[in-house]
Amino acid sequence: GDISAQLNDQKELEKICLQIRDDRNPSVIIWIGTCTTEIVKMDLEGIAPKLEKQIGIPIVVARANGLDYAFTQGEDTALAAMAHRCPEYKHCKTNRQGEIGRIGIQTTSDNKSPSQGSELTRSNLVLFGSLPSSVASQLNLELKRQSIYVSGWLPSQKYDELPGLGEGVYVCGVNPFLSRTATTLMRRRKCQLIGAPFPIGPDG
Repeated sequence: GDISAQLNDQKELEKICLQIRDDRNPSVIIWIGTCTTEIVKMDLEGIAPKLEKQIGIPIVVARANGLDYAFTQGEDTALAAMAHRCPEYKHCKTNRQGEIGRIGIQTTSDNKSPSQGSELTRSNLVLFGSLPSSVASQLNLELKRQSIYVSGWLPSQKYDELPGLGEGVYVCGVNPFLSRTATTLMRRRKCQLIGAPFPIGPDG
């Protein structure tokens, strides 16, 4: 029906999204454009904003070319699309310790160890890559032991908790295959990528 143009794209997508909303009540819906939608030239980017207002759930469009068959490539495509929907990062001048949304990286001077009067340098760190909640919590604890505090995750557990992105934000991948997401964060959102060995970065 889609290929022969007998169906209305927007109405068909509306039916599916309403069913998803009623069955799952998600905080966001992600449309993965596949080879079929490319062949029939379905205007997903044009339809998504209209349906988003209609059903009251954010809709993110992640364009695939039909060859993104692996889980890793699918994740990279979806995260790159979601990066465009993250709010703009607002610089904050305060340096209060323990402030939410800031990170601390412990630095030393005069070759002192961290326990010998080290300073706490404030910055903003966002980790990107899909992880189970238990693994993310474990990674958070491990980084805190190293005096590194994470201010946000992409993806976040809830859509309305997506991290702010922009100049002054450092990003680091937790999976080695997120090259498209890393490129989007650097070029489109002007973030600074931290290259780190796997499993804390895309350079592994």
